[in-house]
Amino acid sequence: MLICTLVQLTFQLAAYAGTGDWWRQWPEDAGVLVDEPDSVWLQYLKFGGYAHMQAAVVDGETAAGDFSYTRHSDWRRARGVVKARMLDAVDFNTQLNLVQDEGRSGGGVEFDYFSVFSADLTFDLAQWLDLGDTDSLKISYGKRKLVELNEEIETSINSILTVERSALAGLLAPFREGTGTTGGWMKMKRGEEQFSLGLFTTDSSAEFGGWDEGTVFLAGWRHDFAESWKLDEATVSVSAAWQDAGANDELYSTWEWVVTPWMRLEHGRWGLRVSGALGQNEDKLPGVEGTFGGIVIMPSLWLIEDHLQGVVRYEVIASEGPQGLTLPSRYAREAGLAGNEGIPALAAGVGDFHESVYTGLIWTIVPKRFTMLTGLEWERLESKDSRVYQGLTGWFSARIVF
Repeated sequence: MLICTLVQLTFQLAAYAGTGDWWRQWPEDAGVLVDEPDSVWLQYLKFGGYAHMQAAVVDGETAAGDFSYTRHSDWRRARGVVKARMLDAVDFNTQLNLVQDEGRSGGGVEFDYFSVFSADLTFDLAQWLDLGDTDSLKISYGKRKLVELNEEIETSINSILTVERSALAGLLAPFREGTGTTGGWMKMKRGEEQFSLGLFTTDSSAEFGGWDEGTVFLAGWRHDFAESWKLDEATVSVSAAWQDAGANDELYSTWEWVVTPWMRLEHGRWGLRVSGALGQNEDKLPGVEGTFGGIVIMPSLWLIEDHLQGVVRYEVIASEGPQGLTLPSRYAREAGLAGNEGIPALAAGVGDFHESVYTGLIWTIVPKRFTMLTGLEWERLESKDSRVYQGLTGWFSARIVF
């Protein structure tokens, strides 16, 4: 019913939109306090933020029996954003977590400062030095997500085409305690190519991580093939990461090393996004150790240009260890908590084989500012050929950026 209502509203909007551009009138400079490109010291300063509200219905089955669970509302994210540019070559960006929703365990919603989601300071040496055919050479330090490892992670959370990212994305670049990871990195762009190198700590502190835990080494390459392939967008990326952590060190993720190719194609109304991974989980984790691999294929189509977009996502991922994977469904695992359905195996959500099919719609109400998403996802999780979970999740999300 929700999908039918969304389609009906979109057609009504499209009919009305022909009478004017009212839906595009959100000020482009909202939150911008400084925009002086010719200034010597401070060229740009903006304060903004974004908020996501979600709801879901889960109908599934486990070894303990069938269940149904509804999360009527979930403040999934509320973050404050500050962006600045100084000296024509120094960029500062930060995002702060400002909400904590304990509804999954019967609690309430609290708005306050909780942690630094991301924050980094970037120097572009190509703006200060003559580096020949190098377009940019950016040196950064701070806290961020490891976007090189996955197309879904590389895409802003305000722009992903599904309500939640896939299990593969969650395995490759998890957000522990709702934060990124601290480190230093370099990105060099030369023509259509970009190279990146980084070193990060596995410490997941709420602000910035220290260097007394393990480390993650990251290397990435990407190429823009849009012109040669005659497409609107054609990005191909291959990255690799290795985690070095002691027996008592905190882990960034369960993998020891991983190689991750991905690509994103766009042309006209059509799009195609493909992400893959092959890696080895940490031997020090019983039941998790061993190789793993997976792939995500996600085609999309603008059903009504600039207003309504359809998407399908297929994902399959497998591991050698019987507990090498974690169920990505936020609300299916939530249903298993003791205060809800009380199914411990579902709450843990671990297995060695996961498959899912998601289909959904994205309704753009105000471009880049306000969108609504709805979707339906079927998924199954198994361990040693035994079913851990199989079911359907109906998704809804409203996103606002300001």
